[in-house]
Amino acid sequence: MKYPVEEIKNFMEAWAKNEYQLSWDNSGSQIELKEETGAVVLAMDVTDKVVDKALEMDAKLIISHHPMFFTGSKNIVEGTYLGDKIIRLIKNNISVFSYHTSMDIAEDGVNDTLFEKLYLKNKSVLTYEEDKPMGLIGEFETELPLKDLDKFLKDKLQVSKIKYYGREEKSIKKVAILGGSGSDFISQAKEAGVDAYITSDIKYHDGQRAYEDDLILIDVGHFFSERIILPKIKKKLEENFKDLSFYIQETSSFELDI
Repeated sequence: MKYPVEEIKNFMEAWAKNEYQLSWDNSGSQIELKEETGAVVLAMDVTDKVVDKALEMDAKLIISHHPMFFTGSKNIVEGTYLGDKIIRLIKNNISVFSYHTSMDIAEDGVNDTLFEKLYLKNKSVLTYEEDKPMGLIGEFETELPLKDLDKFLKDKLQVSKIKYYGREEKSIKKVAILGGSGSDFISQAKEAGVDAYITSDIKYHDGQRAYEDDLILIDVGHFFSERIILPKIKKKLEENFKDLSFYIQETSSFELDI
């Protein structure tokens, strides 16, 4: 069975509402065409490989977490990476919808799913930006030595390498979490009195600051901190649009395996 892509967009935007996104973001329709689809490709980023998969499946819709257009594109030039990608999508009637900070903030969105995935309890908001909740605070059932936490995070997030910053190893119970880039909120995590802050895109000087503040910073990787939302999107769409086929991008398109 095929569904109008507009119906799927309306469902997604009732969940990850446009008004949830931050002012600098570009969530929502990236390319919207009057089409029907029986398949959906779910991805973190709209790369050429993701477009290849949509063509292979005859999917007329790609739903991504990161927007395809972040800054204003002033031209579409054949023979360039972005230009060729846009041309292929439009020529093949493939729509692209992206749900970024709107999905981070949404109930049952990225941060709620990360909280759930890590079996945390006693949920509260880490901080606010533009009057919107950013990140969460929670607690593990028991204190976990850092080595045990490392094994737990690698298992739950299916990540092979995690970076840790701080002064010394300690047991962890109360944590702050934020999917994606969370270095802007290190001060708020420290003020909240957490044992560790789990996020991604931690820079060298952020690590130095964690050492000085005696806070454990845990960088699980940008892709892995947010990829968890893709199966959740699939589950919700399956419940509301019967017989749709799905493909989920399981690995980062950018990292080379050598």
